[in-house]
This record gives sequence, C-alpha cells and structure tokens, in this order.
Amino acid sequence: MGKYEKGILGPFNGKVGTVIGSQWKGITYMRSLPRKSNKAATQKQLDVQNKFLQVINFLKPISGLIVDGYQNIKGSLTPFNYAVSYHLKNAISGVSPNFTINLNKVVISRGELNGLTDATVASDAANTLHFSWDALSLMGLAKTDDKVSALIFEETSGSGFTFQESALRSAGEFLAALPASFSGQTVNCWITVKSNDNKLISTSAYLGQVVVQ
Repeated sequence: MGKYEKGILGPFNGKVGTVIGSQWKGITYMRSLPRKSNKAATQKQLDVQNKFLQVINFLKPISGLIVDGYQNIKGSLTPFNYAVSYHLKNAISGVSPNFTINLNKVVISRGELNGLTDATVASDAANTLHFSWDALSLMGLAKTDDKVSALIFEETSGSGFTFQESALRSAGEFLAALPASFSGQTVNCWITVKSNDNKLISTSAYLGQVVVQ
C-alpha cells in the first residue's frame, strides 16, 4: 500500500482500474485490488480469524464504552482498533480451535488517571449490583468530580450492560439495576473513572464475578 500527497489527477476515493484510493485520518492511500486465492486457509489462518471474531463479538456491543476508554491512546490506530489489537494479544485463552475471551484480562479503558481505591461490587438487593469505593482517596490526578462508569457482562448469554458516568468519585457508590431475568445469574464486572473535563481516564479494574440476587 502506497501513501501519496497528490495523485496524478489529485487524491481520489474508490476504484480506478486495479487501484483503490482512500483516505484515513487525513492520510491519502493507494492500494491494489486484493488477489483472489483458491488455496484453502491454513489452520494458523483459521485460528487468527477465530480469535479476531471472538474479540470483535465481545467488544462491538460495548463499542461506545471502549472508544471512550481508549480515546487517549497515541498512535495510528483508532481507539476501537487499538482495543481489538490489545485484546488479541492479551485476552485470548484456549487451544485451537476452542478459543475464548479471558475475562479477567479484559481492559475497557487505559489511561493515566488514578483509578478507584478499594473498589468492590456486591448484590445486596434483587436485580441490583452495588458498586462501592473509597471516596476520600484522592491520589495523583484524582478529583472528587471524576465520573465513574461500569460494565456488567453475563458470559452464557453474551449480554453486556454499560453504565456510563453513573456517579462521581465523591459519591463512593452507585447502584446498577438489571433486568429481572438476571436474578440468580453470575456476572462479571469492571469499573473505570474519567475526569470531569473528559481529558483523562483511568485503566479499568476487573472486580470479578458476583451472583445477582
């Protein structure tokens, strides 16, 4: 794939003969059409495809939370694509062809803001999760008006619930209401925090599993 500042007739988008022109993040590219292959995919290629689908299927339903959580990562990749790359390298478990997402390796946000101290989650009431943390701990860049978000994921059904900016750091807690069908189900929980001006975000914390009352 070639990068160019000005084509013969100026930058273009789309297919011209055997060449495709496109732009991404302000950079203009040309690439040739992909060649068709009659060769069967190797097991290694199938494994890569399998892992990629596992990650995409997990991240896509929570893409809003992921894009927000990876917004400060520097580089040529988009926030979502960076998250895909990170999880392909760090959060896939299993032996071919039975790959799965290793949930305790999932990271929904990455950044330099101090996370929540002593964060925990419990189910104290029907269909409700109680997230709590030390509201008085303000180390580093932490501030009382930082905004707290959480992810709740039920592995069997693949259902994920995001609670974005549901409380301030100073609150020390918030309650997440779930559908009645989640009573008795085991869910996985993550929590993260973002500055009030949206410029800083913490690296998320995996809080483990809890059975919903």
